[in-house]
Amino acid sequence: MKVYTLFAALLLIALFSCNKPSDFGKEFVSGNNIPFDVIDTFSLKAISEPGARIRMYVPGSTATSGNSIVGAVRDDEFGIITANIYAQFVINKAISSKATNLSASAIDSVVWDVYYDADSTGQYGDLSSPISLDVFKITENVNNQDTLYSDFNYQTDAVPVSSISNFIPKPFPSDSSHLRFRFNNDFVNYLKSLPDSTFNTSSKLQEQFEGLSIKPNGETKSMIRLNMVNTNNRLTIYYKPTASDTTTSIILITNGNCVRHTSFTHDYTGSRFQKYLDNPTTDSVLFIQSLAGPRVKITLPDLSYLKYDALNFAELELTVTDPINNLYALPLQLWLFKKNSDGELISTTDGSIALTSSLASAYGGTKEEFTENGLTKYKYKIRLPKYLTDYIDGQETNELYLSMLYSGTLPARVLLNGPNTKANPMKLKLIVSRIL
Repeated sequence: MKVYTLFAALLLIALFSCNKPSDFGKEFVSGNNIPFDVIDTFSLKAISEPGARIRMYVPGSTATSGNSIVGAVRDDEFGIITANIYAQFVINKAISSKATNLSASAIDSVVWDVYYDADSTGQYGDLSSPISLDVFKITENVNNQDTLYSDFNYQTDAVPVSSISNFIPKPFPSDSSHLRFRFNNDFVNYLKSLPDSTFNTSSKLQEQFEGLSIKPNGETKSMIRLNMVNTNNRLTIYYKPTASDTTTSIILITNGNCVRHTSFTHDYTGSRFQKYLDNPTTDSVLFIQSLAGPRVKITLPDLSYLKYDALNFAELELTVTDPINNLYALPLQLWLFKKNSDGELISTTDGSIALTSSLASAYGGTKEEFTENGLTKYKYKIRLPKYLTDYIDGQETNELYLSMLYSGTLPARVLLNGPNTKANPMKLKLIVSRIL
């Protein structure tokens, strides 16, 4: 297909001018006299595998994830996923000039207000069940110049300094806006023990106070999303510089110059996915979970025989296996990735073009509803003409990886029909024009 480079470029422009993934192939070939074939009987191979770590914090970036996630949810299909939050602080309101340090001051109370993520879509788990969260003091160095991955956990004290027990999460704007953690006397005494200059500047603060971690206390029925850089978030230290003074405060916040990190741990023991890993002889069901969870590896068949033809249309069709489950959100958008030279997953060219052109919806990968035998079902369709063209030309490998876009920010999971499923299997659809 190298002879048709200009054709392929025009094809890609046409691709992303269409509204729906399934519209393009039909519209492109209809009404012309060029002979074409519709091919969808390829022998695909697909396996599910445990996910790899994902980048969660990059120095200098506003955030690789727009929110942080906390919880420990047990799922019969995927096992237990645990998410912990870590946050560094800077000074928003410094210590009063009347007080050289907190050790000589009377601390009335210390509270931390943390706001839910404003985007309340895609909730994960049973929000009607109570959960418990603990706050721990980080005990190892936190450096905002470090790149952090999802498998990394900071060391913390063994005993929490604050807790919220058996509360019903209310992440929707109509219900609530934030959580409030009240700190115990151990934390108050810790603050009073810090050097005199700690609360004078943010750099001095970070030298002495590494930050805090929010962790689930035992298993939870849901995962909640918190916006750690919400401008309303604040850790407030209420104190009196002297006994005769009125109460004033020091305010600490987490902003774009601070580390905001979420770690994910997966335990597949006893789950359906673990049974699949123990006996991976079938690809009739495929497992995908965000937050560094399982992904799908797809092996393409040899398509070199199409090298001298023109590829008009390429689409991967995926049907959801499990019935509608109101507890666990389906992915908002599935995405195709390839491995770079370092072994990390990066978006295919089709996906990169869609993202940089603000046309991610035209790329596909969003769930589509359909009815079969009176039942409501869902499928995903992803366009990949550029990748397939390059693969046919020998410029790309035969391996693709299927996961979610923004996998570190939105908890979601899905079971998909594999290539060997009898009804609605995973299918690669091509429309090819024969060039004489």
